Amino acid sequence: MCMLADRIMAAWALTTTALYTVILGVPLIFIAFFSKTGRVPYKLCRAWAWLVLKTNRVKIQIQGLNGINPDSSYIFMSNHASNLDPPAIAFTLDHTLRFVAKKSLAKIPLFGLAIRLARMIIIDRDDAQSAREAVNRAMKDLTGGVSAFFFAEGTRSLDGKLQKFKKGGVMLALKTKLPIVPITIVGSYVLMPKKTFRIKPGVVKVIIGEPIDVSQYTEDDRDILLDRVRSVISTTLEND
Repeated sequence: MCMLADRIMAAWALTTTALYTVILGVPLIFIAFFSKTGRVPYKLCRAWAWLVLKTNRVKIQIQGLNGINPDSSYIFMSNHASNLDPPAIAFTLDHTLRFVAKKSLAKIPLFGLAIRLARMIIIDRDDAQSAREAVNRAMKDLTGGVSAFFFAEGTRSLDGKLQKFKKGGVMLALKTKLPIVPITIVGSYVLMPKKTFRIKPGVVKVIIGEPIDVSQYTEDDRDILLDRVRSVISTTLEND
């Protein structure tokens, strides 16, 4: 009986998500051709996130949002344990975000085209040079509230535990001198672990840390800065 319920929930999640992708993806593609900043297409991405969460009865609890300025640009970095994380973040933050996404996502019909036109940062993990170039190209967009978002572990955790962080977000922050904002996502793994399609109803907490001023750091300090960001997220996970 439990297995049947899981299959029904998975079918519901997949069907409704695909439907929302078609309904919002088509106008997004059209609007993107006339949007120089990508702000309007991103609003449709946020609407997609809201629909996915609402349909699957996932509520978002937000902490610390008043500590950041919606008109300022940041480098956001968070943990990553579930496919629910991107919609939870899009729902939470008012900033126009440039999510760093793996190349395979860009190959998904319609969805891939939509995220490209919304100016997400598409990287090829098998080509470090190409990945760096993609991130560097995005630097010019990071102004007036437009911000970059890194899932610092690079991929979803298999067991929900925090993994080793990659340096991409820290390196971009050091190049742009934009503050890093550590974000801790709590509860998403329980609702939708990796390698599952069903989404359980429940609550996901998004805890926004205080911005970290990177002006005192150099590229030689990248490991120290990375450890600082990870420590904030790790401590928040342990205390929540």
